[in-house]
Amino acid sequence: MSADTVDNLCWDIVTTIADERGIDQRDVDEQLYDVIDPDALGRLARQSGETDDISLSVSFRMAECYVTVTDGGKVRANHPSTPE
Repeated sequence: MSADTVDNLCWDIVTTIADERGIDQRDVDEQLYDVIDPDALGRLARQSGETDDISLSVSFRMAECYVTVTDGGKVRANHPSTPE
């Protein structure tokens, strides 16, 4: 997987977290490489996008969000609500 593709996936993760939290991307207070190996995640995402034989779902917690990366590098983030 090329560095650009891994960078794009990393950016997608940070942007998705920022959007979910309603903050600027520069305010995401945690580094992805402190949570998960971005190169390994990128390879898994690429491989799952190239074949129907592999189904990917990798979940981790980052910057107060639950993040899931699925087939082909699709990213979802969920910021749990704080009870009032």
